[in-house]
Amino acid sequence: MPIIAMATRIGGVLLLLISIALQGQQTRTSAALISGTSAGDTSGRARAAGSGAFEAAPGRTPVYRIKLRVHNGQTTLPGAELRKSLEEMNSIWWSQAGVCFEITSTKDDARARQGFDIWFVSEVPDPPGVNGSYKGDHDIWSRDYPDLMPAPHPVTQRAARTSAHELGHGLTLRHYNGYPESADSLMSSGTLGWRLHDFQIQAARARAQQKAEPDTTPTNCSAPQVN
Repeated sequence: MPIIAMATRIGGVLLLLISIALQGQQTRTSAALISGTSAGDTSGRARAAGSGAFEAAPGRTPVYRIKLRVHNGQTTLPGAELRKSLEEMNSIWWSQAGVCFEITSTKDDARARQGFDIWFVSEVPDPPGVNGSYKGDHDIWSRDYPDLMPAPHPVTQRAARTSAHELGHGLTLRHYNGYPESADSLMSSGTLGWRLHDFQIQAARARAQQKAEPDTTPTNCSAPQVN
């Protein structure tokens, strides 16, 4: 084989190996951002820093911050558990897509003018028996203790997964069922998975930009204000 041709082939192989390595590192980094642990830990558990600012850096910039009114007048989740669920929900979106929800809570059912409204309840009223429901930006429901199937890299708080999933619908994402990686996908139905694909991130960010606060300078998420 001519020397030039051999060098070209070797160069192509090296580029392929580098690309594979970078893809693997990106996956491990994403998992570490969610878990709040080292990149080698595959527990897939989301965790927010106590200050309200998440560890490492957001998955994308600028960070789009969207107002989220949480209705907790009917929830059976203890306050501390609801707060952890909301922190983990935010971490799922912030660490992958650079989207964070500026969360305030209320005991009443008055809807916000901007952003999203979500209700945490023991049972979703309509349709009954589901884990969550998205009917509109100000008509989102999440079951306190959803019935979810295992995933290779599960979330810690079940309510975090369901609420993050329903907000994904609010950001234009559809279900992602029937694929080999569906169990780990945030947008699959009824699992503990939290991961987003690049095409989902792009679509969600396009919608998030339309609903976001005008100031995109901050890159962290504020701690949820749960009353």
